[in-house]
Formats: sequence, structure tokens, C-alpha cells
Amino acid sequence: MKSRIVWFSLVCLSLWACLSVLPDNSLHAAETVSHYPVIDVSASVHDGNVPENTLDDNLSTRWSAQGNGQWIQYDLGSIQELGYLGLAFYNGDIRSTTVDIELSIDGEEWSRVVEQQESSGTSINLEAFDFPDQEARYVRIIGHGNSRNDWNSMTAAHIYPPNPDGPIVEELEAIDPGPVPDAQPFTKAGLYYPDKTPYTPPSPHPVTGKTIHVTDFGADLQDNSNDDTAAINAAIQAADPGDEVYFPDGTYNLNSTMDNDFTSHIYLKDEVNLRGETETGVLLVSDFDMNDVPNSKVMTAYGKHDLTISNLTITSTFDGNYSENPSENNPDRGGPAYGIFVADSAGQPSHHITVNNITIEKFQRMGVRIEKSNRNTVEQVTFRNATDVGGGGAGYGVGIQGIQGIDRLGHANDTYFNVVKNSHFEGPYLRHGSLIQNYAHNNLVEHNTYRGIIHDAVDLHGQREYLNEVRHNHLVNIPRGGIGVGNTGGTPPNSHSASGAGNYIHHNTLKDTRDGIIVMMGSPETVIKSNKVMHTSTPANAKGIYLLNAPGTIVKNNKIVNNNAEGFWGIFIAEDDGDTRNGGKGAGIPENILVEKNKLIGNSNGIRVEAGKEIRINDNIIRRTAGEDYVNLIEDEPISQSLAPSDDALIDFERPESNYGVMNKDLIDTGAPDRNFYKYFNIKQNPAGSKGRMALYQFDLHDFEGIESAELQLTGKTGSNTSSVTLAVYGVLSNEWQEDSVTWSNAPNVAADRVEVTGIGDSAFFLGTITVDQAETTLHELDVTAFVEEYGTEAISFLVADTQGQNGNINLYSKEETNETRRPALKITAKP
Repeated sequence: MKSRIVWFSLVCLSLWACLSVLPDNSLHAAETVSHYPVIDVSASVHDGNVPENTLDDNLSTRWSAQGNGQWIQYDLGSIQELGYLGLAFYNGDIRSTTVDIELSIDGEEWSRVVEQQESSGTSINLEAFDFPDQEARYVRIIGHGNSRNDWNSMTAAHIYPPNPDGPIVEELEAIDPGPVPDAQPFTKAGLYYPDKTPYTPPSPHPVTGKTIHVTDFGADLQDNSNDDTAAINAAIQAADPGDEVYFPDGTYNLNSTMDNDFTSHIYLKDEVNLRGETETGVLLVSDFDMNDVPNSKVMTAYGKHDLTISNLTITSTFDGNYSENPSENNPDRGGPAYGIFVADSAGQPSHHITVNNITIEKFQRMGVRIEKSNRNTVEQVTFRNATDVGGGGAGYGVGIQGIQGIDRLGHANDTYFNVVKNSHFEGPYLRHGSLIQNYAHNNLVEHNTYRGIIHDAVDLHGQREYLNEVRHNHLVNIPRGGIGVGNTGGTPPNSHSASGAGNYIHHNTLKDTRDGIIVMMGSPETVIKSNKVMHTSTPANAKGIYLLNAPGTIVKNNKIVNNNAEGFWGIFIAEDDGDTRNGGKGAGIPENILVEKNKLIGNSNGIRVEAGKEIRINDNIIRRTAGEDYVNLIEDEPISQSLAPSDDALIDFERPESNYGVMNKDLIDTGAPDRNFYKYFNIKQNPAGSKGRMALYQFDLHDFEGIESAELQLTGKTGSNTSSVTLAVYGVLSNEWQEDSVTWSNAPNVAADRVEVTGIGDSAFFLGTITVDQAETTLHELDVTAFVEEYGTEAISFLVADTQGQNGNINLYSKEETNETRRPALKITAKP
């Protein structure tokens, strides 16, 4: 090979720059070429994308380091004859990267063989970097940034022996990073394994060893120029598994970084807890400015497990002006990008990390980021005062995410079983409270409070996240949305669009939110159940539940109450125009929608359907609507609807197991007179108490606060055999009876052997009487304000009966009456 080296030295000096990068000299699938195995890899620094990622031949993983002169180094284990390198770069098809290459026999003295050479900027695959053949054991690649910024990001490196045919590199196949072929799919939302058995999050990692004080390693407690970073990291490194590192109350100034990661102040350690004395008394103050260090983090966990961070505040030296304008980035933004950064390392996830009872503030991107990791918990954490709420990922409380565009089902670093609970998200300086994206699945967001968040407080961000559960959260004053499923925006080809299937949103309370719950962009099979949307006063044209191209969505048992914003609609179903900035991505009409058994009371408008097909609207209650109860603008496809009042039932002393409150074919088949009870209640009695009937009514009060007055309204008329019947009305404390199963034998406040109301003065309270004495249908009203105010909580029940034995028949209409104006009602006026 000496002659080949001489030829290069004599002939190719003037052509060196042209031949040093040969992107077309790659092997096709049928060809083979061998490269040296690497026994060790290291780097000057990294940002969590570790140098080992360049050895897996996976073009979706990388080593990254910011700054001119950062390097990555390979050890072949012994001296070899080297001929050229094959290097692949992150985003190599849209930007060129400039590098030097140095070789060494001993790792001490280096020879530069390539200087300031650029990659092609047209390929993500291996490209040949040639140099004169030379013996070496160590190879160092020094980065000088890329054509867009000063980041050095390399996805793969091969080191080749000399080749008489010239430098030829393999063409790496894009490894299919999708699900493991035999991985069992998850099928139930929330914390459930694929076989639907529940996953129970473990308790926070316990301390079984010693307590290590950071002050013993040189940290002081004063807010001064002393840098406490090294002392904190030294204390962590001195800890053994089971130990905890303890922070007495004080201010800890973080002015430096890890030796090998200029983007992080503190590295966490397996099975070592960090605990402060008190949440408000321990302040970790970062001097990072994201404008200078874009990927900066206060605490970092790469592939770590079994540890707890508790009782402290993470903050920064940021002292600029805050902005609550989501349309543009804050010119004064600063502070670290992330408070706590939890991610995988070389494909191994971080897991069983608990963040508990802390405050995170003055960050720019996310307070806590959980990436490519699973089984972590964020609880009792306060997020506030992000320094930016503009676009591009600013101002998120908690972000849970997998890999953009890649489903990692079955892989170790799949993103699932992460929990955010019992935490507080305080606006207005947060863009999103909790965000889930990028194929993250089966995560749980529960029992959190979101107040004044700028955009969707809980955001399923439109990157195929699926089977996540959002439940029992309290959202107040969200001016630009409440809970969002699917999203516009982002940069092609990975712009946002639809969320994945099966996300489950239930038992949340949303007060004064613009679009309480919105499903858009073709996000499929979302279940929206038993949520409360209430008291929306602004802005105009807000919606309670808003469905845009939301195939297979189920909207059931929700309560939408007292939303009086101008143009408000309780449930709004319409066509989605998609993301007009990204070619209309996500456009379409709703299809196969079920809207069932929802209660819409006291709103500006009820249900509006503008577009869609296979829309089913059944058994919803719409009352006291200021404008339109129901509008259907689909002309070519009729939509079924059935509106019903609150629960009621009739119980019969003559037939103690009979129930007339719901349709019962067996009773109908017995013939008259029972058939007519499905249209109205026939109240009858006799002086001996040997026969009689009583009516029960139940009204849902979940969404009423500050009741000013309550009026029970019943409609009836006399029968053919009587001119007048007076009925007693009682308020009863039991709400346990069920409309479809209550009978005389199990009804509350009814004597077993005679027609009598029991529990008077204890659990049944006489409220007054109504007298039915007109042959024409007449409305009867009774003031029940005092009873509702004193005993009304989630629901309230009334019992109506002839207690005088008048032996007369009257027709008292029930919820089965086809004319809804005759149905019973509880008219409530709320306090202003």
C-alpha cells in the first residue's frame, strides 16, 4: 500500500478537498465492506444524546454537542491500518456539517488528517471521509457546527481499513424503529397492561441508608457568588444506593455544569434520593440562560431509576419581563430550558423516579420533561412563571413524550405508565399545563388543578399519543381552551395532527374555559364521559365540547351547565378545515359520533350539528336554554334525538315489586290499566291504605352553586272519576334509589305494610301540597328552596303521594310523556 500512499501525496494534493467527501461511494444492499469494531467511545461533552448512539447503526439516534471544537473519540483497542471513515449526520439531508479528523497511536499525540471538511448536506446516510492511509488506534472527530447553527450531531461512524478500490461505505438501512413485532398491544386506557390487569405505581423510593448533607461538601446556604454546583454533585457521587442527599433550608447557587455535559448543572444517581428541608426554604437557583445554552437543564436523569426528588424549589436568576402572549415569543425570555429532565440513555429508560412536593419556576420550555421513559411520577408539584409562552415548545409544566413519528411499543424506552397527579399549574405564565405527545400511551393525568393557563391546560399534542387517561382534574379560567385532543402547527414532515385512538377524558371539572374539551384533526375514538363544563362567561362563541373531524368519539353523561357566554354552544359538531399552514392536514368531517345522556342546563345554546355522518344523539337533557336547544344543519342525513328530564319512578303498594318509571314489556302485556303509566303517573289511594301509589323524582345538582331559589314543577289533570285530589310533597334525604329498579319494597321512606311516608322529621320532610282539580292539563308549582339549600349536594329527591286516602285518580305526567312541556322539573335560580 506504500505506492498508493505516494500516489495520493504526489497527485492528489490539489484535489484533496474534492475527494475528501465522497457521498456517492456507498455500497448498495448486495455489496459488503468491513469496518473495524470499536471497543470504546467518549466525547468532550454531550447533551444527553450520548456518544454510544453512534455505534448502533441506527440513524434515528445520535451524539450531540453544542459548540465549535467539541469532539467524539473512538478506541479500536489496538493499532490498525486506517484508510477512511464513514460518517452520518443528524439532519444530514438538509444541512452540511464541518469536521476535522485526527488520528493517534497512544491517545496523547495526534495527527490531523482531515481539516475543515463539509458533509454533502444531501444525505442522512454514511458519507466517506478519505485521508492518506495511516496506522492508529484512536480516532477523534472534531466538530465545527453545521450550516445552520453550532451544534455537532452525528448518528453513525464506521472506521475502515484502506481499500484498493477507493473509499466505499455501507449504506445503512433505516432501522425500522416501530413496535417490536411480537409486542402485545395495549387496549385499555390508563394504567393497564395489555391483558387489562392494572398497574399500580410504587411508593416513592425509600431511604434505607445514610443521609448526606450537601453542606459537608462545601455548599453554603447564602445567596451569593459562591458556586454550589460542584458540592452538590460531589455529595451525590459520594452517596451509595439507598442513601439520600439532604439540603438544609438555604439558597444554592448553580453557576457551573457537569464536566462532560455543559447543558446540565446536576446529574441524578440510581437509588439516591434528593430531599430538601422544606419546599419553600430550599432554593436551587440556576444561572442558565437558554438563549446561550438552548438545551440547558437544572437536574438530569439519563437512564436512571429508583430515586425521589422532594421538598425544594427549582428557580433561576431570570429577572426579565414576563409575557402571556402565546402568539409570539417573549423577547425577555431566559432561564434554563428545563427544570428536571428525565430521559433514556442508549435505549434504556429512566424509571421509578418520583418528583414530589417541589416548586419549579423561571424556566423556558418545560418544568419537568419525561422522554422515552416509563413508570415515573410527578405529584404535589407547583409549576408557575415560565419565562416564555410563545410557540415552539415554550412554557409547558410537564411534558411526557416518546420519539417523534416513531411508535416504540415493546421497546425498553417506550413511554407509558407515567403519572402526573395532585399538582398545581398556575397561570398566566404557562402555555400548557400537562402535555402528552409522540406515541406516548397509557399515561395518567389526575387530580390536578389548572388555573389561568394560556392555552389548553391539558394537551394531547397531536402526535399519535394514545390510550392516555385524563380524569378528576379541575380547570379554571382557561382563556384559549381546556383539554385538547389533536393539534395544528409544527414543522413538516413531522407537523402536529391527530392524537391516537382511545384517549379517555372523564370526571374533570372545567369552569370558564373557552373550548372545554376539543377533539380535532381526525383524532379517533376519544371517550369524553362524566365531565362538568360550567360558568363560561367569555369569550363569545365558546363551546363546551367541540368535535371537529373526530371519528368514533363518544360523548356521554357530561354536564354542561350555566354557560352564558354570547354564542356559547354546549356541544358543537362541525367540519374540520385542518391545518391550513400544512396543506390542510387533519381536514374532514365527524363520523360515527355518539352523544348520549348528557345534561345541558342554563346555557346560551344547546347542541349544534353542522356536519358529519352517522351522528347519534340520544337521551340528552336540555333545559333553560336562552337561545336554541338543538340545531341540525345536516340536510341529507337525519339525526335521531331523544331528550329526557331527570330520573323519576312510580312505586305501587298493590304490586310492591312493580316499577312504572321505565318501560317494562311484562307489565304492558298485562293490559290495562297499567299501560298508561308509561305516559303519566296515575296516583290513587283509598282510606284503608290497602292500595296506593307514590312518585319519586331525583334531580342532579352537581353543577349548581349558590342557589337563590328552587321550585318543583309538576303537571297533571283530574281523571274521569274525581274532581279534586290533594297530593303531599316530601323532600327525602335518600338519593340511593335507581329509576330502573326502585319498587315499593326497596323505596326510601315508605312503610312496608301500608301507604305511609316514613321518617318524618328525620329523613323525610313535608314541604307542602299541590291540588290537582282541573280536567285540563295544569302546571303546579311548589317552593322547595329551603330544602334544596340545606340538603342539596350532588342530587336531591322528592316523594309525592296521596296521604289522605281520597280514592281518586289523577294523571301526573312523568319523563315518559312524549310532550316534554308536561315533564317534571326542578327550576333553580342561581345567585348572581
